[in-house]
Order: sequence, then C-alpha cells, then structure tokens
Amino acid sequence: MYRKNWFFHCWLVVSSVSVVQSVEGLSAHTAVTARFRSSLKMSKDNMIAISSKLGGIMPKTESNALSFVQRNPDYDGRGVTIGVLDTGIDPGAIGLGQTSTQKHKLIDIIDCTGSGDVDMSTIANATLITDPDTNDTHWEVKGLSGKTLKLSGSLNITDFPSSSEDDKNITFNVRLGIKSAYELYPRQLTSRVKRYRQQVFDEKQREHAKLIRDQMHEWNSKYSASSATQAQVQEKKDLQAKLEILESSSSASDEHHPSNDPGPVYDCIIFYDGNDYRAFVDTTEDGDLRELQSMTDYDKEFQYGTFSSVDMLNYAIHIYDDSKVLSIVCDAGAHGSHVAGIASACHHPTSVRKEGDDEEDSDINGVAPGANVISFKIGDTRLGSMETGTALTRALIMAIAKKCDVINLSYGEPYVLTNSGRFHELADEFVQRYGIVFVSSAGNNGPALSTVGAPGGSCESILSVGAYVSPSMMEAGYSLITKSKNAILLNDDTANDEEFKHHPSNVDSVSVDEDGNFNVEVEDNVKDQPGSKNEDLLTGSTYTWSSVGPSTDGSFGVNICAPGGAITCVPNWTLQRKRLMNGTSMSSPHVAGCVALLLSACKAMNIKYHPNRIRKAIENSADTKDGLSTLQQGCGMINVVKAWEHLVTHQNDPMQDVNFRVSIDNLVSNNNVARGIYLRQPHETSAKQVFSVHVDPQFTKEDDVDKETQIRRVEFEVNLALSSSTGTNGSSWIETPDLLVLLNNGRSFKIEVDPTNLPPGVHTAQVLGHNVANPSSGPLFRVPITIVKTLPEENNVDLGRLNFTPAEVKRNFLSVPQGATWMDVTVRDTRTEQDKDASSRLTVLHTVQLLPHAAYKSNEHQRYLNLLPGQATVTSIPVHGGTSCELALARYWSASGSTTLDVDVDFRGVTPVGQYRPLLLAGKGGVPIRIESMLQDEGVSPDAKLTHWRSPLSPTKEGVVNPLGERDVWPTRNKQIYEMILTYEFDPSESSKDVSGTGFRPHVPSLNGYIYESTFESQMMLIYDSNKKLLGVSDAHPEEIKAPKKGKVTVKLQVRHSDPTILSKLKDQVIWIERKMSKEISLSVYASHEAMMKGSPKFRKRTLKKGTSLLTYVAEPDLSSLPKGCKAGDLLTGVVNYSSGGGNLPGTGKRPGGYSIRYVVGPSAPSSDDGGKGKEPEPPKDERSEEEKLEEAMLQFKVEKLTKLSSNVKKEDDDVEEKKKYRSLYDSIVESNPSHIPLLMVGMRHEDDEKWRTKRLQKVIESCNLILSKIDQDELVRHYGVTGYYDKEDGDACQERKKMDERKDALIEALARKARATADLENEEKDKDDHKEENDDDDKEETAESATETFDDLLAELKKWIDIDSNLKYSVLTLERERRKGRLGSVLNLLKKLIENDGEDTKGGICPISKPDLLKQRASVFKELGYDHLVEYDKLRSLLSSPKEFALF
Repeated sequence: MYRKNWFFHCWLVVSSVSVVQSVEGLSAHTAVTARFRSSLKMSKDNMIAISSKLGGIMPKTESNALSFVQRNPDYDGRGVTIGVLDTGIDPGAIGLGQTSTQKHKLIDIIDCTGSGDVDMSTIANATLITDPDTNDTHWEVKGLSGKTLKLSGSLNITDFPSSSEDDKNITFNVRLGIKSAYELYPRQLTSRVKRYRQQVFDEKQREHAKLIRDQMHEWNSKYSASSATQAQVQEKKDLQAKLEILESSSSASDEHHPSNDPGPVYDCIIFYDGNDYRAFVDTTEDGDLRELQSMTDYDKEFQYGTFSSVDMLNYAIHIYDDSKVLSIVCDAGAHGSHVAGIASACHHPTSVRKEGDDEEDSDINGVAPGANVISFKIGDTRLGSMETGTALTRALIMAIAKKCDVINLSYGEPYVLTNSGRFHELADEFVQRYGIVFVSSAGNNGPALSTVGAPGGSCESILSVGAYVSPSMMEAGYSLITKSKNAILLNDDTANDEEFKHHPSNVDSVSVDEDGNFNVEVEDNVKDQPGSKNEDLLTGSTYTWSSVGPSTDGSFGVNICAPGGAITCVPNWTLQRKRLMNGTSMSSPHVAGCVALLLSACKAMNIKYHPNRIRKAIENSADTKDGLSTLQQGCGMINVVKAWEHLVTHQNDPMQDVNFRVSIDNLVSNNNVARGIYLRQPHETSAKQVFSVHVDPQFTKEDDVDKETQIRRVEFEVNLALSSSTGTNGSSWIETPDLLVLLNNGRSFKIEVDPTNLPPGVHTAQVLGHNVANPSSGPLFRVPITIVKTLPEENNVDLGRLNFTPAEVKRNFLSVPQGATWMDVTVRDTRTEQDKDASSRLTVLHTVQLLPHAAYKSNEHQRYLNLLPGQATVTSIPVHGGTSCELALARYWSASGSTTLDVDVDFRGVTPVGQYRPLLLAGKGGVPIRIESMLQDEGVSPDAKLTHWRSPLSPTKEGVVNPLGERDVWPTRNKQIYEMILTYEFDPSESSKDVSGTGFRPHVPSLNGYIYESTFESQMMLIYDSNKKLLGVSDAHPEEIKAPKKGKVTVKLQVRHSDPTILSKLKDQVIWIERKMSKEISLSVYASHEAMMKGSPKFRKRTLKKGTSLLTYVAEPDLSSLPKGCKAGDLLTGVVNYSSGGGNLPGTGKRPGGYSIRYVVGPSAPSSDDGGKGKEPEPPKDERSEEEKLEEAMLQFKVEKLTKLSSNVKKEDDDVEEKKKYRSLYDSIVESNPSHIPLLMVGMRHEDDEKWRTKRLQKVIESCNLILSKIDQDELVRHYGVTGYYDKEDGDACQERKKMDERKDALIEALARKARATADLENEEKDKDDHKEENDDDDKEETAESATETFDDLLAELKKWIDIDSNLKYSVLTLERERRKGRLGSVLNLLKKLIENDGEDTKGGICPISKPDLLKQRASVFKELGYDHLVEYDKLRSLLSSPKEFALF
C-alpha cells in the first residue's frame, strides 16, 4: 500500500535551530544568532554576514517576494483570502494571530472531514436550579457521561426552534453529545499525552501495590503454605489477584486492561439563546461549566479554546444541520500550520513596528503577511491525517462560499488517470467558473520522470509546484557548508531506505519517534570530507525527491518551482514555536503566497483578473534555473516582481483571461485524450510521427450562456504565431506551421515530430502559440513534447563510470528485453580503500516503468544508497519485458564530495506464458503453467503458497440513496450531493483460529485505489463491533482493522455523488474481507498432469535453457488444509516464484515479490465424521392418538406464542395492552396445563426479565419454586446414578435420557434464578434503613418467606448439579458469592476473563452481562477497594464501549 507514505507532500527535518528557538521566547533568527554568538567569537563584520543569511530560514528572495513587499508594502496580501486545504491550522500558532494590519488572520477554521463531528441528536431539558442558601441560580442537565452538567444561570437558554418533522411536537432546550479526546488528537499528540498520563497513573498504582505487598508480607509472616487453612490460602490468592491488577502492564491489543488509558472524554451540550446556537465542550471533565464561556461558529466571534495544559491542543467549533451536529475543529498534524506560516505568517505587523526594530524581522514573516487565511481541514484524524474525497469536495464548496481568492493543497497521491474523475471535474469548475486560483504540490517522489502526483500533476486547472533549495536555504535552514568545506546532510551508514524515503507525496521524516519528534539534528550529521577539488560544493537545485514531469498524458506535470523548505509556525501542541520542514508541501504555499501578493496588488489597482491571467503572468515571467530541465522546474522559479510587471503591462489584453485547452487528437493516454506529446517506448520513437493538436479557447464554463459570454464567443478571433522552443538537442526534430487563426470552438493544426536521430536520453521541447497582436505577453498556450530514447536493447547493459556534479540526476532509459522479469543493478563506488576521503556517498537509485492504467507507484523501485569507498551493492528490481524502464541515479541534493560510480544492469527472467496471475479453480486438480527463459540459462524450482483469505459479503439489505446535509451542496445550481450507505455483517470469531492476529482489511474492488480520479466524490467505510463501538475507518486504500475476539462486526460503506442514479447502481455492491492466514498453505508443484493427479513425484530443480520452455502444474490445496470457515466462492491468494534463486547469484536470484496466484474455494465435502457416536437408535413408536399429538403440538405453539408476547413487553409501566395479552394467555394455558414445565419456564423467565425483575423478585422466587415442585430430584439422581451411563443403542433409553436432560436443565435454571433473586432480596434487606423495620405484616411475611432459604443454601444445592466456577454462563452467581466472601481479587480475575471476551461467555445463561455492564461492575469493585483512578478509567471504558448510536461518517 503506497498510501502510507503519501499523506502530504513534505519531509520533516529538525535542525538545531528548532531546538534553540524555544529558549526564553527567542525568535528563530535571533536564536540562531545567539547560538552562533555563543559558539564563535565573531567580529561585527562576521555577525553582519551571518545576519544577512537568515533570510534562508523563511526564503523569499528566491522568488522576489521579499523585494516586492519592500517596494509595495501595501500589497502584502491585504484584501486577499488564502484557503489552506490541509491537516488543519492551530488558531493559537505563533505568527498566525493577526495580519500586518493587526486584523484577525485566521478568519475561519473548518473541519471538512467529519472526524470531529459529534452526534447531538439526543435532546433533553435543562432545569433552572436556585440555591436556597445563596439564591444563586444555575442550569442543570444530566450529560451523556452520566455527570450532572451545570451551566451559568445567566445564560438565556430557550426552547429550540422547530426545524424538522421529528421535533415538531417535542419541546426541548438542549442537545447532548459526547466525544473522546483520542478521537480528536493527532496521533503524535495521543502518544505524548498517553505517556504523561501513564506516569501519573503508574504512581498511583505503585502506592496501592505497596499496601498489598505489605499485606502479603504480613500473611507470609503468619502462615506457611503447609499450615494455612483453605480460607487462608484463598486470602493469599485474593491478594495476589489484586497485585496482578496493580502491577501488570497493558498492551496495545488489550484495550480493556485496567491500566489501558481510555483518555479524556468530553460532554458536549448545545443550547439556543434566542438568536444563535451555542455550545460547551466540558474539557474540565467535572461537569461544572458555570465559569466557562459558551462558544459558537468560529467565524462569528473568533473563539477558540485549549483542551488542557497537558495537550496544548487548541480547538474551535461549528454547528451544523439545525444543531444536530457539533463539529469540534482541531488539527490532525503540524503540517497545515506550517503551510499556512509559509504562505502568510505575520510575526511583525508593519503597523506596530517600533523605532529600533530590526528591519530584517520581516524576513521571518510568511510570503503574504497581510493576507487572511481560512483553514479547511481535509486530513482525516481517523485515518492518521489522510485526505478523503468527502473532505476535498466540502473544502471546495466552502472555499467558494467563503469567497477565497486562492487555495493551496499540499496533498496528493499517485494517480491512474489524468484530468479524469469527479474531483478533477469539480476542481476545473472551481477555477474556471468561480475564478479561484488553485495551487498544489507536485509531489515528493523524484528523481525519476513522471512521478508527479494527483491532483497537482494530473489536473489541468491546478498550478503544480516543484521544490527548489537555494544555497542560502542550505546555510540558514540546514546549517550546511556550501563553500570551502565538504559536507553531507544525513550521511549515516546506518540509515535505511525509509529514513530517506521522499514522498510519494507526503510526510516522511528523517527520524521520528512515536510523538513525531525529529531526533536527527542537522549539525550532528554534517561531516567534513577533505580532499574534494570542488570549491563550491552545493548549488541551488530542485530537491532530489521533488517529483518530476511530465504527466503520463504528456502534460507538464510541474508548472513552476519555488523554495521548498522553511522554518516557520507549528501548532502549540508540538511544544515548539517553529519547525523546519521541507517538501513540495512547502513550495506550494510559497506560490500561493506569491499569488496572494499579486491579487492584493490587482485589487488595490483595480486590475481585473482571472486565474488564467494570473497563471500566464506567473509562467511567462518565471526565471529559468540553469542545470534544471523543464520537467524538474516547469517554467522556472516564480518571480513575483516580473509577474506583477506582466499583469500591469498586459492588463487590457482580454486573451490573458481565456483558457486555451490543448489536446492531442490522435494520441490517447489511458483512454483519455493526451494533453501533450509523450513518446517513451521504442516503437513510438523509431519513426517520424504527425500529431494533430487541438486548441480550444474556453470562457468560464461551457454552460454559461449569458449574453456577454455568448457575444465573446461569437466575436472571438486571435491570430497565433506558432513556434517551437529550443528544448534539448535543438529543435530541428520538430516541424510546426507558422500561423493559426483561432476561433471559438477551437481549431487543430499538425506538427511533425522526428525523434529518429535523437541520442539516448530524454529530450524536451514546446510548441508555443503567441498572440501576433501582443507577442510580448508570452505564449497563450504551450504544447509540451517529451521524447525518451532508450539505449539499445541488451541483456547486459554497462552504463560505465558516472561522475556526478552537486545534485545531478543521471537518467538512463533501458529497453527491457522481452522475457525479462527482473534486473540486477550493480552500483559500485569507484574510490579505493586507500582514498583519503572515507566518508560515505548518499546516492538515490530510482526506477520507473509506466504501464497502461496503472499508477507509476505500481512499477517503481527506489533505494537510497550510502556507499563507502570501493563498496558495491546489487539491487534486484522486478520489470516488465517489452516496456522501457528509466533508471535514474542522483547525487543527493545535500551531499558533497566527488561522487563517481560504476553501474551495470543484468536482465534476468523466467516468464510465465499467459499466466501472470494463475487462477486455480476447485475441482480441476490444479493449473498448468508454461514458463520460459528467453535471455539466458536459468535455474527453476517453482514454489507456490497461499497466504491470505478473502471472503465476499453482500449487503444485509439493498442500499437506499439519501440527500446529505448543508455542508454537501455544490453551489452551481445548488446541486445536492447524495449518499448511499450499505451495511454488511460478519463474525470474525468463526475464523479466528485460522487467522494470523485479529486483523482484517475490507476491500471494495470496484472503488478502491481511486480518490482524485474516482467516478464518485468519495468512499468511506466505518467498522463497528456488536456494541456499535467504532473499530476503525477505511477508505480508498484499506488498512488493517483490528477485529474483536467475539461478536459480529458491522461494516457500513458510504459512497457519495451528486447524481443519485449513479449511486443506485451500487445498491447490491459486494465487498471482500481479507485476512492473513495464521498458517501458509504450500502448494505442490509437479512436472506433469499425471504426477499431479498421483501426487508424486514433485517438481525437482532443473536448468531451463535459453530459448526453451517447460510446463509445470500447480496443484490445488488439500481441503483439510483450508481455513475452517472457508465457504464456496471464497478466494485464497498468495505468491508463486519460478526461479530457484539462492546460491552465489548476485541479488535475489529471482523476481522480487514473485507473481500473484489465486485459488477459488469450492463447496465443502460432506462430513463423514460423526464423532464416533454412530447412528442414533430409532425412537420407540409413538402410541399416542392423533388427538393427543395435536394437543401437544398446539401446546407447543402456545408456548412459542407466549415467548414472543413476553419479548414484546418493553417496560414495566408501558405496553399495557401487550402485558394484558401475555397475562391473559399465560393464565389460561397454565390453568389447563399446570405441570407443563416448558410453559412454566416461560413464566419464570418473564418474571425474571432484566427490564423489571428488581420489582418482582418475590414473584421470580415463586415461579422458580413452582418449577422445582414439579421436578422429582430423587428421580433424576436415580436416573443419572454415579456415572451417568445409559444404553445409547436403546431407543427407549435415549428418549428417557432426553426427557431427563430437559428436566435437569430446568432444575438448574430454576435453582440458579432463585439463587440470584434470593441474593438480591438479601442485599435489599441488608441495605434497608432502621425505619423500614416498621413495615406492614405482608412485607414481614414476604421477608420471612424469602429468608427460609439463603443464597448460600441455594448455591450449595445448585453445585450438586453443575460446577458454576467452570461454567461462565452462571458468572453472575460466582461474582455474587466471591463479593460476599470479600474476595474482591477473585472477583476482578473473573471480570477480567469475561471482559476479554466482551461478555459473550455469559450468553445463554440466566443473566447475560454486556461488556459495558461488566466494566461498570469492575468499577464498583475498584471503588470498594479505593482504587479511584481505576474507577474513572472503567467508567470511561464502559461509556465508550457501547455507544447508543453508530458513529457519524
């Protein structure tokens, strides 16, 4: 799953700067200065020189943004709103409080994900209470946590306005909800808070444990094991049980262990003050809200709070759907605040600058300090801050509603299709119709070509940004030595690939602990490397990992580049003021900030603009960086000053607002029309080709038919001069016409591309269309052309000795021979052991093959190599024959010292012919697979195994399409978005013995793998246990969900779209549940069909000669080896390898990852195993008359009807009619059948129903006594005897045993229920106050009667028939007995066992106990023991383990 690495486009690195910055509130730049001053005795000149470099901390000189603001201080973003689609922004982050004009900077923070939503559907009425002593008033209402919530009496709490049919006849004045803090915290924060709370908890545990150990010491001093009585031994065991509770530690898998922290839980309350909805979140957890200020939607009053001083997490709220949903808005990670800081942080407002303030203070501001910011949280906390389709769509909707001018999205992932799917449609409409500039990161998955992600690199209307690092950034931000000395960042021989893993578009840190703290400091990793001849070692470049174009459809992929790192704002919960982060996540908001500067100036100067005009100005004025191709930098480094000059100069040119959409008519990419010419495969570049380029001018949207737009279309005409850019290797290989007269509806022209004489490598060019009337405005459109010429096809390719300049990428394009299935790449450092420079060299090896309808990530391999002098490494990489492969080698951007490598490639292969994914069908015996070796002799020894088990699930009922709420209406013609929710159920415990762990993955094959290019707006699955507790969340890229040990799991799938007819096609959608099997199933491989059918001999290792093939047979597994819960239609999946591997071969000796193999399970064989019992004897002939048989059948029917009527009675005081029906029928049947035990059992169970039994305990005892009186216990004793033997071959004996078993079961149940009722009566009697002794005679009579047999007497009687200690169905009695004896440790032990299985062991007994009730019981025991800290934990666990309703999407 690649998504793990793709949550947002950035790397995080901590430098010593971030450590110093928090000291005494120093700003980052002064802290750095302080560090330098303390470590060096500097002259004044040195200090000035160092201060001049501090701009690299928050780089703005590279883009001329700083110069622009200095020249135009009033155009610093004022009047512009930047929308940040990210993890959310901390409203308390330093630098994000106000604009340069001291206005609120963060004007709204919105959670678009739903992860902070609280279900407020519970209604109640708060009561105004007056204190009789003080005459003070306050409001009171019982919260969902069980606490009494107290609100200030000064609040104007009025009845809610009627807003729906459900509420029309109900009067209420508050809504209630509840939320766990750990559902709100970012994952890194959760770890930190848990660690702190664990320390506090452990201290209390140790205090209590010491007391128990003292008691054990006292016991040991009094007794010995040999002399102690049974009671004394039990006393010691009880102490040991208590000690185990206090000293045992929990694991992540044991969520109900007493020490497992459930975290803070907050009561939520909404009220209506006559004008607005307002809310409280009880972050104090004590229920007293009288001193707190109520909150409302953030954008109304700019309120935010902090949950606690421990977490330091700030939050705000929004209220939706007529107050039925409370959205608690807090960030899911530090990324969003950092992005906002780059775009617009304001640390020193210009309006409050004092005389003597350092003029360079403005250097640490963001790009546009005067701009306003709105936070759109699209990183879902439930998914670890991954983006979702729901959040992305909502963010676009709200950005339009909030009138954003520019938005930034520093997120993305690999794509399958470009410019396709629902999100791309919405994004295009967002930009073209609503005129909002959309900027996004290109991705962090370079250095190979075509590694840009979606949506930045895949959507035409989005400005995609690459990441650049300048020497000043290296010096100030990374503390690198760029001159005179040699240095390498992160040059550690122990570093593994993951530590250097760039994006695939998201955060990857260098070294992150569980709290998200970055432990590698840059200074400590800078190593001198003497001996280099280079004077200037590190030069400006795109970062090595910055994604590279073109897009797979030929478009640029990267449009522009900008500084990709900064030290700026992070949330308060990180306990830092700032942090260094780098990535295209950082370059993208830099461009968004630059756009804000331009828009600010346009608004001030009344220059009309459209995103198309802004984009042309930026692209046509960018500074091209030497040494970088257009595929890396796009049009170049953004230059705000030049872009502004372009906007001013060409403000009256209407062509600047037109979107000139380019498509290649006769070139298709993954079934979509290409947006550029991208020839990558040898057959595409072996001859000259002619392409038809279509240019279509577009005015806003096609469905805009207002008169002004229509006239523009009619009158549109522009004469375009066509030319080709210089590109690489000259432009003689491109022929274009000179002129195109372009009219509305577009026109096409042809270009000739002749790549036949181009040398191996990548070659780029552009066909440009300039307005003849205004050529200085730059091209109105560009047609990007990328040609890849591969090296000649060879089985072994020697790339020779490669010398690298700083940050250089060497691209080699290999023609992968047909028959190749993997390649061994050998990379050798050419230095010798005698070389004076013995430091390692950090190099990136990156290979990519592009296959139809597959994301580049599916066929990518990347490895970071740290090579010592003379060291060689061999990397085996899977390949697909007949498809070109890029092999990119890059000197890491921060690495210094000469780098020279020898590289060669050896193609290998054993190819399955026509069977890349073999499918075994049950009953066929196996599957034949022909394998061949086309390149060289290969050792073959096929090996196959099944590792995973997939089961299909159908919905429990057909899905229904419903409209969504107020957040889900697209503004164009108020287009409603709909949802379809499908529900599935399965029981994971049925397969628990055959599954590794308790995890599973829910797959929706038709939907998974697509977000930005998905047909639907979103997909999401919420997974619940049998108590409605949320177990996990899954989306387009499913991750493993932990399943409960017992009970059913419910999966709810939500799919969203604005067209209900499209959703209705999914009403019967099947999903698959995947589990890893605990024991892999090895599949036997044979050399012939005969051998497969006979079972021998198995295939033996042999050599497959070059150019030959052989047939192998993979046999289906034996039915006995399949998981026990397998059903017909289930799918087992695994891996098959054909090469033998091993030995002295370089690399792995076989294709890494092998090939997929699948087995479709057939119907199970009929079982012949009867457990050794044999056939049941024939029952004796029924001699009764037909009338007697009919009477018994009618009686049985009446008993069943009674049982149903009993269950229909819901409450003691309600359902009068149902009670009358039941009582009337029961009395009449009993009157006719007074000794029918099954009938009497129905009556007993009815009286002992949990809904009313506490009021009917005496009637329960009477019902039990009635049954006991009908059973002859002596007869049962005589029947069962000592051994319980009976003749199993005698039909009469078998029938008699069945009858006696039924009576025995009835006897046991009656005794058990009577014992429980008696215990409850005894407990009531014990709790009575003295004045209750004056009860009337009837009550005294009842008490005397119930006291004739005690609980202990009945328990002793019950033990004659069943061992209640081993039978957990009667745990309610065992718990009562142990509590009465004061053995609370034993009580805790039994509760622990029951809780572990969610109370499932008590089902079928006299009192099934739910998990929440078990937790409540354990809490009461902890209370009795004085373990208050454990009481609180169990109360919260009980609360969270059984919510009233399913969690909201």
